[in-house]
Amino acid sequence: MPDIDLSVLDLTTLIILTLVVNLLVSAYMALLARLQPQQTAFRHWALSCVIFVLASALAAGRLYQVPALLSVLLAHALLALPPVLIGTGLLRFIHGPQYRLPRTALILCAAGYLLLLSAGYTVLHSAAVLNAAAITAGCVWCIVLLQAVKKPLFVSRLLQLVLALHALTMLAEIYLYLNHWHSVLPPQASALMQLMLLSHLLLTTVAAVLLPLLFFISREQLLRQQADLDELTLLPNRRHFLRESSAYLMRNNSQAPVVVMMLDLDYFKAINDTHGHATGDAALKQVAGILMAELRKTDFIGRIGGEEFAIVMPDTTADDARAIGERLRHQVEQQARTVEGKAVNLTISIGATYSQSERVTDFQTLLKRADDALYEAKRSGRNNFIFHLAQ
Repeated sequence: MPDIDLSVLDLTTLIILTLVVNLLVSAYMALLARLQPQQTAFRHWALSCVIFVLASALAAGRLYQVPALLSVLLAHALLALPPVLIGTGLLRFIHGPQYRLPRTALILCAAGYLLLLSAGYTVLHSAAVLNAAAITAGCVWCIVLLQAVKKPLFVSRLLQLVLALHALTMLAEIYLYLNHWHSVLPPQASALMQLMLLSHLLLTTVAAVLLPLLFFISREQLLRQQADLDELTLLPNRRHFLRESSAYLMRNNSQAPVVVMMLDLDYFKAINDTHGHATGDAALKQVAGILMAELRKTDFIGRIGGEEFAIVMPDTTADDARAIGERLRHQVEQQARTVEGKAVNLTISIGATYSQSERVTDFQTLLKRADDALYEAKRSGRNNFIFHLAQ
């Protein structure tokens, strides 16, 4: 709340609107906290809304001659808390619900702020300036924290924008107070102060709405990723790989050459039986990493079975496919001699097929041809690459 002569301003409507809207938002956040008890960030964000409502009500008490100890000192002390709670909620959102908050640093900052506020709250405009500075610092901290939130990027950046606008509003308020440090704000500043209060209401409400949106979109993307990716290798799983590969071929109207490869880890069952399934899992992850490092950005790879991988290579000639296949086989042979310090001498067999003579929209046909080539590579001694031309 601006520290001004409220008798010259009719702010009652705006103050009531601020209280009602933020009370509704706080109830909404509290409900989300109850529905999502495992996500402790909601508790912080709900508490920030509740404190904002309480602080706004105390600040409004200046209209009714409530003592300055409550309407100025306590109100401004509480008004600085919501950005901090948004920040602590973001820490829990980013790093997990069990993340240890920097309590010592937060306590020291709060103690310093309260000390300055207690010493100067009776001085004209000092409480408002200190409060605006604290809110600005809290917004900047939240903006920095949001840099770590890459998904959903749009909501994260939109929230950063809202917080930046909020900080700029607070800086404008500081500038206005400093220009009238030794006097009450003139009546002509009333419109500007009402605009600041309105922007404070809108920005606070928008930020409160965006915070749960940030969580729900992030969770939806995580669930989608879990549905589409293999949990061990983080490659597309069979369902996702087949769906996307078939969709690509359906869209491919240019008759560009397409190569499909099938890869299989040689003697993988023996590795599991000899060294244990943990080593087998590590071997799969290691091979997946080698393949990803060697493939091009345009290639699409997925894990489609226990130790089987498949690759779609758009715009790839037969000669290129042979060179890539041999390189993959050689790199696995060289880099996977040991897995977690255990000598396994891991190799792979590769079968591939190629088609450019006509538009092929039946991906299963190409996959079957690649699988037949893989079977031949296995039968011919393993650690081998067999290439079949599609008819």
